[in-house]
Amino acid sequence: MMDNRAFYDDIVDHRTIADSMKLAESFMIRYRTAMDFVIDKLNFLSREFKLQNDYDLVDSMQHRIKTPDSILEKVDRKHLPKTRDTIFNQLHDIAGVRVITRFISDVYTLEDMLLEQPDIKVVTKKDYIKHPKENGYRSLHLIVTVPIYLTNGTENIAVEIQIRTIAMNFWASVEHELNYKKDIPNKQMIREDLSHTATYVAHLDQKMDHLRDDIWSEKEDQ
Repeated sequence: MMDNRAFYDDIVDHRTIADSMKLAESFMIRYRTAMDFVIDKLNFLSREFKLQNDYDLVDSMQHRIKTPDSILEKVDRKHLPKTRDTIFNQLHDIAGVRVITRFISDVYTLEDMLLEQPDIKVVTKKDYIKHPKENGYRSLHLIVTVPIYLTNGTENIAVEIQIRTIAMNFWASVEHELNYKKDIPNKQMIREDLSHTATYVAHLDQKMDHLRDDIWSEKEDQ
């Protein structure tokens, strides 16, 4: 079990271990609550969309909360002070939700629906679908804040939302494995091959969008 004291060195050095662990849990529960809020919202929007359009907008969802160890590692890597303000104001990916869609157009349909929600505020947007990373990575990244209600008031907590197609997610999972596995022979050659493969994945996504449009057009004509 990790030592939660290290997570709060600068603000809890006068506390007991029990107090430190209680503070850490109180802190992390904010992010769990915010993440659950986003998941519930996405599930509701998906069900509502299916009711209106007889179509599943969301294929699947994944989610995670960074561990205190992972948060501390990122704070150290960025050479930031280990304080509550640093974590709340400068780390926006502690809570993360990944939404998998079948088609590129679904990514932006879901984004539009999220933007219309009065209790979800988009703070930053990085569109790696229209502007892929150099290695070929594609996904839409949104940092949003959502309100959580505490006994002493309301706090707005950041949640990262990644929206991508099944094909993009498949590519990203392979790329992630390549980056984090050690002792892979010809790693650079594989990385270059994977980068080229990203182009084929993008073409596949575009082709599938066109096929989906053709299918819907035929259904409307019937």
